[in-house]
Amino acid sequence: FRCEYNIECSKRGALIRNRPDLFKDTAHFFTEEAFAERINDPKHTVLIAEADDGIVAGYAFAWVISQRNHPVYSDFDCFYIEDLCVLESHQKMGIGKKLIERCRQIAEEKNCKMIDFGVWSFNKNAISFFESLGFTERVRKMEYMLQK
Repeated sequence: FRCEYNIECSKRGALIRNRPDLFKDTAHFFTEEAFAERINDPKHTVLIAEADDGIVAGYAFAWVISQRNHPVYSDFDCFYIEDLCVLESHQKMGIGKKLIERCRQIAEEKNCKMIDFGVWSFNKNAISFFESLGFTERVRKMEYMLQK
C-alpha cells in the first residue's frame, strides 16, 4: 500500500494544481482497506508495475462493465480502467504502455467490445499518450460553473 500511496500522492498533486476548486490537498483516492478490497475481489483487475530499479512505479485498476437489456445500447462488455497512474519519475519509460497492453490482453480474454478510460481535459500528456496507443475521444463531458 505504501508504494500505491506514493503514486497516488504524485497524481493528487497534478489534480490539485489544475483543479484546486474540486480536489482537497489531503484527499486519498484509496484507503488501505479499499486497496485491499480491490486486490481481493475477483471482479477487479489490479496491475502493479515494478520498474527495473525495483520501485513500484505504476498501477492500473479495472473491471468489466456489462451492458445488458438497455433500451438504447446494444448488449456489450466494456473493460473499464478506473485508474491508471505512473510515477512522474518513471514516465516515458514504457511502463504505462505495458500496463495498457496488459489491460488490452485481459479485455480481449474477457471478450470485451472496448476499453474505456476517463482523462481530465487539462491532462494533455495523458491525452497524447492514450491517443498514441489508438484511443479516441468518444464522449466530452461539459460543466457550467455556478459558484466561483
